[in-house]
Amino acid sequence: MASGIPDRVEPDVYTDDYYLTNCHGHEDFVMSGGRKVGPRFVKALSLAGDLRGKRVLDVGCGRGELVIQSAIRGAEAWGIDYAAAAVEIARGALAGADAALQPRMHIEQMDVKALRFDDAFFDAVFMMDVVEHLYPHELDAALAELRRTIRPGGVLVLHTSPNKTFEQVVYPHYSRRVNQLALGASRLLRLRDGLLNDTMLPTEREFPHDTFERQMHINEQSAPQLRRTVERHGFSVSRTEFWEPPSRGGYFASRRLNAELRVLDFVRFLRPLSMHPPLNRLFCNHIWMTAVRT
Repeated sequence: MASGIPDRVEPDVYTDDYYLTNCHGHEDFVMSGGRKVGPRFVKALSLAGDLRGKRVLDVGCGRGELVIQSAIRGAEAWGIDYAAAAVEIARGALAGADAALQPRMHIEQMDVKALRFDDAFFDAVFMMDVVEHLYPHELDAALAELRRTIRPGGVLVLHTSPNKTFEQVVYPHYSRRVNQLALGASRLLRLRDGLLNDTMLPTEREFPHDTFERQMHINEQSAPQLRRTVERHGFSVSRTEFWEPPSRGGYFASRRLNAELRVLDFVRFLRPLSMHPPLNRLFCNHIWMTAVRT
């Protein structure tokens, strides 16, 4: 740390509690040990293409799901994480996977800014929900190491959330205004219920984040910002998507509340219109980027 400015988010911030109760996909992991994964992991695997016979790296592997899933699809897969809690959980998950996969799965505690792999070693790399956890100088170092260790023509699959454009432009100037109007109308009409309250309809100028996000998200990205950074480090971006995970059914047990939520989301997020271009660039909170190592 220089001049009081931190060099990184310390690895001990990433705890068992984070991985098993908060980090995306924890419900599926607790239930299946990584053998079943949700839409975000499925999409990442689809963007990587055919993995049979390939060497794959998952940067910031967390609980190890993508290592298991890559091996199931025929790859030899490595997962790295600098957090001891992640490495312990991931090694436990791999130990519980099919014995036939064991020789093709590896977990190591390692910093992406100093990879212990040979040049041009990997065919494909996942970097899921890592970018927003790295300070700009760290992201530069990480991408330099990935360019070194991915073979020419190899694929880098990135996912980051939130979309800074939504959080810094759309939410404060539009979505929260809709929330304010909905709350005001509910008070006037005495309609407050499981949906119409300050928790479900935040009105603070900054988009609300939980404790983990406030500690860890120190470099949130817009798509143009991320693309410039990736291409500056010797990758050619072949595809950018703005995405929201598919709904897994109703949010509430009450059909009436679910109907109210759909109407409200149409107004404040323009769903489902905003799932498609050009509105998705503004309203979708997940950015996918697929790049090729030049």
